Parts: sequence; C-alpha cells; structure tokens
Amino acid sequence: MWKEIAPPKSAAWPKGIRVPIVMSVHHQSEEAAVKFEDGRPDPFDFSERQYGGRRGAWRLLELLDDYKIKGTWIICGATAEKYPQITREVIKAGHSLAGHTYEHEMMCNYPAEEELELIRRTVGAFEDVAGVSIRGWRTCFASYNTLDLLLEHFDFAWDASIWNDDLPYIIEGHGKRLLEIPFSAYGDASLAVQITNPAPATPYCTWHTNTPRFIFNTLKAQFDSLYERSETHPVLMPLSVHDFIMGRPSRTKALDDFIRYAKQFDGVEFITHDQICDYWQKNYQINGSADATAAF
Repeated sequence: MWKEIAPPKSAAWPKGIRVPIVMSVHHQSEEAAVKFEDGRPDPFDFSERQYGGRRGAWRLLELLDDYKIKGTWIICGATAEKYPQITREVIKAGHSLAGHTYEHEMMCNYPAEEELELIRRTVGAFEDVAGVSIRGWRTCFASYNTLDLLLEHFDFAWDASIWNDDLPYIIEGHGKRLLEIPFSAYGDASLAVQITNPAPATPYCTWHTNTPRFIFNTLKAQFDSLYERSETHPVLMPLSVHDFIMGRPSRTKALDDFIRYAKQFDGVEFITHDQICDYWQKNYQINGSADATAAF
C-alpha cells in the first residue's frame, strides 16, 4: 500500500518560472491498433498509426529542436525495439525518457502479475536498445495495482499515470518514494473523441481527430487560464502529443503555432518530467536541508 506525502511548506516553482509547460511526446506508433476478432490488426488503423514511427516522431523531434525545447518522450517498449534509432536520437538530443507499457496494453485490464511482467519487459527494452535505465513511467490506464508495483519492484523517480490533480505530489510505499506528476487528457494536443482500443474502426479516421485550429484554440484557452492563475498560485500545464497524430504536417503546424504563442509570455518555460523532480523536491526541504520525503 502507498500514501500521499504533503509538502511541509507552500509549494512553488523556482524563481522566474511562472507557467512550466511539460511536453510529453507519446511515441507508440502502431501499438494499440484496433484488432479484428481473429486477432489481426485492422490494416487501415495499423498503417495510420505506423506513420508515427516512419515520419511523425522525426517531425516532432525537428520541431522541438527548432525551438530548443526539451520534452519527455513516453515510449512503448515494443516501439523502442521496432524504431531504435528514434529512441537513440531522443537521448542524443537531451530529452527525458519514460516507459509506456510494452505494446500500449490497458493495464486496468490485467492482473498484477501480468502487469508487473509487462513493466519489466518495457524496462528491459530500453536497456537493450539504448543501454539506459529509464527514470519515469506513464502507464496506459492505470490499474489498482500500478502504483504499488512501481514502488515495490522498481526505482523510478516519477510516475505520470494518474489524472487526479493539477500539481505534483510525493507518494510513499514499500520503503520507497516517487513523485506523481498528474496527467491530463485535456492537455493532450490530439484532443480526440476516440483515443484508444477498444474502439470501432471507421472508414476514414480511427481517432476522429479534431481540426488543427480547434486544437490550437483549446491549448491557447488552457494556457491563458493558467497564466492568469499563476499570478497567485503555482500551476503546471501538461501538453501531450502523439507521434502518429500530431506528427502530421497540419497538426505539427498547430503545435508550432501554440509554442510560438506561449513563448511570448514572461515566465514560461518548457520543462521535462525529470526537471520537475529536481524543481519540486525543493518544496520538501526544511531550512535548506532535504526532508526525508524528498528522496527521488
């Protein structure tokens, strides 16, 4: 079992940071493609998602490099194995990494022992492909067991699987602690109506994605609201993109427009989940020394 640890003082970001934007790039390509009753993937859905590994991820890497922005790449283990050069380029560019299950399994549908094995398999994929130990995790639809499994069996610094808050918080259990950095579907630039399997395959677009202008307007409204609130309260803007959706030209343009818009404002900083760990742990320090709850 685990429990939440509240900071011993009022939480805040380092001086000069007013609205941190944490960008997650979901590099999952054809994982989670809709399958027919015989177990074979729907060829349309499969090929649409495959775009992420073939083109979309590369376009997003280029965009982040253009703005000198570092993000967190949330990568499925099987995707890292299929497209190893992308994972290596992500590391070379200085982005953060996190596991995203092995084949984008919905963990809420798996018993604890199977979920544990899938997490281990994903961790092993990064070790084999890139020789790295990942610091973070975002599961696909967390189960009742997810956080206990992460704490008991792994040494992650952070998790970003839970959707229950606006700001990070520490969880403690099984003799360990990690930082929970809440995820928000409302900060997902794909902003789709149907976003995962199981869902019926459609004759045109499996995900029913909204228009690029709708995406930009939604992100802008989210940012404007947070920027106003940041005058008096700490805020955090999660921004998630998927390689096979936002990696397409029109949607990358919407993301480009939003980044350009947000960077006009003072105190806006694009950060990674690893940086959040470094920043937020200062809220668990007392009189300049680290409190025990700040062991990341």
